[in-house]
Amino acid sequence: MENISLRSIKLESIKSIFRSISSADSISRATVSEETGLSLMTVGKVADALLTLRVITQVKETKSSAGRRAGLLSVNPDNYAFILDLTSHRFTATVINMRLDVVEKYKYSYRPDASFADNLSIFLGECRIFLSRNFRLDKCIGCGVSVPGPYFEETDHVRCDTSDEWRDIAVGKMVRETLHPSLFCIDASYNAAAMSNISGIPDAREKMILYWFIGDDGICGTIVSRGEIVRGAHNAAGNFGQMIVARGVTLSEAIKPSATMQANAFELAKAIHNVMHAVDPDRIILECEMYRNDPDEFVDMVRSTLSENFAHTSETVPELTSSACKYRHSHRGLTIRLREMWLTDLVLNGPTV
Repeated sequence: MENISLRSIKLESIKSIFRSISSADSISRATVSEETGLSLMTVGKVADALLTLRVITQVKETKSSAGRRAGLLSVNPDNYAFILDLTSHRFTATVINMRLDVVEKYKYSYRPDASFADNLSIFLGECRIFLSRNFRLDKCIGCGVSVPGPYFEETDHVRCDTSDEWRDIAVGKMVRETLHPSLFCIDASYNAAAMSNISGIPDAREKMILYWFIGDDGICGTIVSRGEIVRGAHNAAGNFGQMIVARGVTLSEAIKPSATMQANAFELAKAIHNVMHAVDPDRIILECEMYRNDPDEFVDMVRSTLSENFAHTSETVPELTSSACKYRHSHRGLTIRLREMWLTDLVLNGPTV
């Protein structure tokens, strides 16, 4: 194979090609070229380099007719990310391969007689043993951590409005000193979930998209503008649950599991109506834990409520879609982020192939 350096090709072009490959189970070079708008020659060079680096794999396309069979590309599942979920006392660690499939999961038994900090330290130690016994450490691209609130990298702390346990926890330092990940990222669960959701939207990097999570015990969300999270001055943008929808009543308080679906749809439509006038989004993604068995029915009810009660037309209502994932969107989102970090690191610092 010709000696190719990924550094000789624009990073955005490489990312675009990798996103196209990773969005399909398998895909031809010609299709990648069509989807990205890049020349077949550029796609071929990048594909050859990524094949040599074992970032992707190739199989021969099966054709019944005569003629040369083109190679189909797919992401190499041998590499994996290690995702820690610290959003509750039910700590978990999940191994997710680069095709975004869950390989294995480890659940921690929280010890009520120990402090939160001690439990976290014990959990991380058990994670180190779990990984070393069950997986090749050289195949781990990095570690992602899902936390219950905004993470401030400068001070290495998490702001959690519902608990004081996080106040003195330097979570990044603890993870790095115990697991020694090559790449590392921490984010609020809802931000990671938002990035998972937009990854399947072809033109997400050209749009304003809002992600709302309607949970059993509260509402949160994220604003994504042209593919980037809008974090705000205090890392709190998108906290839709704190909107006041009646005198002294927040949206999180107004929407209750005990209320009817119609009543909750009305309260959510009211909030969306106000946000639409402030942000004017192209799309709103609603992940409805409260209605996990039939999220589409709830989203349809919100859409009809906007038309019937708030005088919106199909032209003024942004695209409303429900969200579902076979495992937590936040875990998937952190894996996607680590995958891009890994690819960037390979291009900028990795070997020339």
